[in-house]
Amino acid sequence: MAMQHEQTPSRLLVVDDEEGLLFLITDALRREGYEVVALGTGTEALEWVRSQTADLVLLDLKLSDVPARGRVERLRMLGREFPYVVITGHGDERTAVEVMRQGALDYVMKDKGLLELLPSIVRRALTVVERERKLVEANERIRQREQRHRKIIESALDGFAEFDLEGRFLKTNDALCQLLGYTREEFLRMAVCEVETHSAAELAEWITGTKEESGRFTTRLRRSDGTLCDTELSLRREGDEIFCFVHDISAQRRLEREVLQISEDERRRIGRDLHDGLGQHLTALEMISHSLARDAKADAPEFAKTAEEIAKYTREAVSQTRKLAHGLAPVALDAQGLMAALNDLAYLTSRTGVVCELECEAPVNVHDAAAATHLYRIAQEAVNNALKHAGAKRITLRLHNRGSFIELMIEDDGRGLPTRGEETRGMGLQVIDYRSRLIGGRLDVRSEPGQGVRIACLLPTHS
Repeated sequence: MAMQHEQTPSRLLVVDDEEGLLFLITDALRREGYEVVALGTGTEALEWVRSQTADLVLLDLKLSDVPARGRVERLRMLGREFPYVVITGHGDERTAVEVMRQGALDYVMKDKGLLELLPSIVRRALTVVERERKLVEANERIRQREQRHRKIIESALDGFAEFDLEGRFLKTNDALCQLLGYTREEFLRMAVCEVETHSAAELAEWITGTKEESGRFTTRLRRSDGTLCDTELSLRREGDEIFCFVHDISAQRRLEREVLQISEDERRRIGRDLHDGLGQHLTALEMISHSLARDAKADAPEFAKTAEEIAKYTREAVSQTRKLAHGLAPVALDAQGLMAALNDLAYLTSRTGVVCELECEAPVNVHDAAAATHLYRIAQEAVNNALKHAGAKRITLRLHNRGSFIELMIEDDGRGLPTRGEETRGMGLQVIDYRSRLIGGRLDVRSEPGQGVRIACLLPTHS
C-alpha cells in the first residue's frame, strides 16, 4: 500500500497573559490539528520571533508587560514578519479595529463564544495568508518571466519594438538601434510611419484595426543615414500595445536579386547568341537556298521545288529564332525599353485573338534595367494567367509615372480569381509578388468573381 504524505500542520503562536484562557485556546486549536506554541508575555513573544517562524500569531491586545503607549507600534513590528489576529476584551473594539487597519487580519472577543468562534477565525485568516502567499509567488514568477523575456529580447539578433495604437515607439532593443542607426531616445520621439517607406498605408490600417491579432509585412525601413533596409515585420497586438520583431532580410534580398540578375544576363547572352549567331547563319542559309532555287529552275528543274522548300523552312527557322531571342531579352537596356517591350507584348497577345492594348499617356523612363525587366516579367505573367486560366477577352496594360512611384497595371475581363483558400494565390501570383518585392515594389491584387482581375505594381521612384 502506497504511503500517503500528510500535509504539515500550520504552526500557530498564541500570546496571552491570562494563563487559564491561554490553556483553553491552545487546547482548542490543537484539537483542530494545529501545531501551537503558547507564550504568556509580550517579551517572550518578541524574543521567540527573532529565531522562530509561525504561519499565524494570535496576540492579546493588552499584555501586562507591554505598555499601552506604543502598543500598536509593537504589534506592527510583529506584523512585519508574521500575519496576526488580535484577541481583545470588551470595550477595546475601537482599538482592535484601528489595529486591523494597520495590518491585523481579524480580531476575536474574549467572551463565552471565543472557543467556538476561534477555529473558524483561524481558518479564515490562514486562507487569507495562503492566498496572499500564492499571490506573492505568482507575482514573483511573473516578474522573473518578464525579466527573462526582457533578457531574451535584448540579446536577440532580430530587432524588437513596442509601440502604441498610434504607431509611436515605446520600447526598442539594441539590435533594432544598430540595424537602423537610431538611439533609443530618438526612437521614443518617432512613429513607425517615419521609418517605414514601403507599405505604410497597409501597416497603419493594421495598427488601427481591431480584427487581426497578428500580422506579417515585408517592407523597407529607412535608416538614419537615409539608406533603405529590406525587412520582414512580425507583429502582435496585445490590448493597447503592439509588439513587433524586425528581421533583416537585406542580404537575402540582395542574393535573390543577384541570382535573378545572373539568370537575366544569361537569358540576354543566349538571346544575343541566337540573334547574332544562329540567326545570321540561318539568314545566310536562306539567301543561299533562294539562289539555289533560282538556279535550279534553269539548270535542274526537278530540284527547284526542293530548293524552294528548303528556303521556306529556313525562313521559318529565322523567324522562330528571332522570336526566341526577343523572348529571352524582351527589354532593351535603355530607359524607354520597358515601354517598347510592353507594346510588343500587347501586339503579340492581340495576335492570339484577344484584344490587348497598352495605355501609356506620357513616356515612362525606367533607368534601372533590372527593375524594368522585372516589371515586364510581371506583366507577361499576368497576361499569361489571363489567357490560360481566366478566359479573358480583353486585356489592358497601363504604365504611368505618378511622381513618387511608377505604376504598372494589368487588367482583364476574365472569370476572376478563385475564392477558396490558397487557390486565390496560385504559383503565377506568387511569382509576381516575389518579383515585386525584389525591386521594392508593392503589389495590389483585386478581383471579383466574374469581373476579372486587376493587378497593380507600384514601384517607388527613389528605390
